[in-house]
Amino acid sequence: MNKAFLSTIMAGVLATVSVACSREPDVEQVPVGTEVQLTRKDGGVVAGKLESKDAEQVKVDTGRVTKTVARKEVADVKVVEPGKPVVLPAIAKFREFTVPAGTTLHLTVKTTVSSDTNNEGDPIEATLTSPVVVDDVEVLPAGSVVRGVISNATPAGKVKGVASLGLRFTSVAAYDERYQISAPWAAEAESTKGKDATKIGIGAGIGAAIGAIAGGGKGAATGAAIGGGAGTGYVLMTKGKPVVVNAGADITAKLANHVDVKVPVSAK
Repeated sequence: MNKAFLSTIMAGVLATVSVACSREPDVEQVPVGTEVQLTRKDGGVVAGKLESKDAEQVKVDTGRVTKTVARKEVADVKVVEPGKPVVLPAIAKFREFTVPAGTTLHLTVKTTVSSDTNNEGDPIEATLTSPVVVDDVEVLPAGSVVRGVISNATPAGKVKGVASLGLRFTSVAAYDERYQISAPWAAEAESTKGKDATKIGIGAGIGAAIGAIAGGGKGAATGAAIGGGAGTGYVLMTKGKPVVVNAGADITAKLANHVDVKVPVSAK
């Protein structure tokens, strides 16, 4: 065997060893419980603890929810070691984050709405006044547009019933994607019950005074009844205050559901 032939064989062996050493570990080689960074073929990156795996799928616990990825969709997997940065593969396009239910959205309303003039189903728009942050990453930046509808618009009744207004935010847009959400908000107008009672009392007192001047004790009693009736009549014709949310007002609403968000790998 000549030296040239041996050199060729050795070069091939070394190249094979080099490729094997540089190749990323297959999911099958990674023990359950290991911190991993898994990239799907669509470019989505899921980071967390490898919870389980079988021939069909891989489950990764992100700390908030468990993500399930079809085995055939796994393009890359890297073991995450504490204190060491993990390089994203070239195929990576976006990281996936979960905004948990109960997260408070700080909103600036862009549409004036009122319990007196709006109806259920009318559209409403707002923007995030402060970003939503998950794992130190702005997953929903300030200024993201949030849309929804009027879920309830009840005008104030006469004597009984105060006005109420309900909003339900149904979507939020961020990084050229729009996500479905459920975030309710509701308010009632201040009750005017105490003020109505005062009006009735004043009416009775004035009636009693007029009755006393006109006809003594009996006149006072009659006048009081008439005065009280007049006061009640006035209240029956008076509605309470509406609930109004003006454009530019700041409100808060809590997410009733968790929301999976895609953040481009280029985003800071």
